[in-house]
Amino acid sequence: MQRGKLVQWNDARGFGFVEAADGARYFVHISSIGRIATRPREGDAVTFLARKGKDGRFEAQSVTILGASPKSTPQQLRRGTEAPTQIGWRLPLAGTMAILLLVGLALGRLPWQLALAYVAMGLIAFVAYGRDKRLAESGRWRISEATLLGLDFCFGLLGGLLGQQLFRHKTRKRGYVATTVLISAVHLLWLGGLALGFIGTGEISDLLADFTRALS
Repeated sequence: MQRGKLVQWNDARGFGFVEAADGARYFVHISSIGRIATRPREGDAVTFLARKGKDGRFEAQSVTILGASPKSTPQQLRRGTEAPTQIGWRLPLAGTMAILLLVGLALGRLPWQLALAYVAMGLIAFVAYGRDKRLAESGRWRISEATLLGLDFCFGLLGGLLGQQLFRHKTRKRGYVATTVLISAVHLLWLGGLALGFIGTGEISDLLADFTRALS
């Protein structure tokens, strides 16, 4: 085991570089760092094993953080997670989805179980975005982006959009925003097709009934 210091860290992408006592630098990925109470920060003292990675170059593995650097200020921790305060496109999009849900219910073309699924999963997604924002501000381990996007896709998009906007969270990362737009497009086409009668509801009702029973 060697001793060193985390001299560079990209928390958004989950990798950085460890500098050993002899000045050599080693690439380190978040998956190689043992669990700690806070996220890794530049200046953390570490021990590590120098091993060859898949590309043949040496990298830091089995990394243990011995002592954390001084805690970042709330402003530093929030850096990169805040978004401009304007309304943007998320609230109008969430409103459009809600209107499609109401229209489909009023016309009898949309199963009530589907509306229930959007409400239930939306609440879960909203809470998840709020919790992840608090974890980000306190420097603790976060909810994975795959989990948040999975909740959005599995009927939680209404709450996810509201959570992104109200908590000003996950609104600047281009890849995340692009995926959110794609998921939103799928749900808009889905709800629009149901509300306008282009998509049948027979099999969907049976599927959502099973989903409702699973939730209860």
